[in-house]
Formats: sequence, C-alpha cells, structure tokens
Amino acid sequence: LEADAQKREKELSDKQASLEADAQKREKELSDKQASLEADAQKREKELSDKQASLEADTQKREKELSDKQAAFEADAQKREKELSDKQASLEADAQKREKELSEKQASLEADAQKREKELTEKQAAFEADAQKREKEL
Repeated sequence: LEADAQKREKELSDKQASLEADAQKREKELSDKQASLEADAQKREKELSDKQASLEADTQKREKELSDKQAAFEADAQKREKELSDKQASLEADAQKREKELSEKQASLEADAQKREKELTEKQAAFEADAQKREKEL
C-alpha cells in the first residue's frame, strides 16, 4: 500500500509538475503574444502618426501654394486694373485734347467766315457804289 501510495504520490507530483510546466509555457506564450501585439500596436500607432504628420505637411504645403497663387492672382488683377485705369485716363486726356483742338479750329473757322462775310459785304457795297456812280455818270 505504501508503495502504491508513493507511486500515486509520484504520479501526482509528476502530473503537477507537468501541469505547472504547461501553465508556465502557456504564460510565456501569452506574454510573448501580448508583447508582439503591443509592438504591432506601437508600430501601427507610429505609422498612423507618421501618416498624419505627412498629411498635415502636405495640407500646409497645398495651403501655402494656394495662398501664393491667390496672392499672385490678386497682384496680377491689381496690375491689370491699374493698366486699364491708366489707359482710360490717357484716352480721356486725348479726348479732351482733341475736343479743345476741334473747338479752337471751329472758332478759327467761324472767325474766318465772319471776316470773309465782312469783306464780301464791303466789296458788294463798293461794287454797288461803283455801279451807282457809273449809272449817274451815264
């Protein structure tokens, strides 16, 4: 009986040692798996963080490009507006100059016309006086 009891005790002790070894093995596997999962999670977190930083940098770059384009467009628009304004001012000055020249030419033509009319009136009066003088002489 003692031999049987010792045999059973040894079997139980071996079984317990085997179970403890299995439990330690499983614990180590779980610990390794957890460490692997944590490393994967950190890797993914870093990848996401890098991706987010890259997207933010791209967004800032695009925003700056758009801002630069808009500033260039606005500067170009102002330049064109100034050119048009200058051209309009030049055209208005030309128009005023031509108007003045035409007005002076018209005044000169009217003065010439009045002078000729006066000369014709004087010539006609002299002609009529001459005609009356000849008629009288006849």
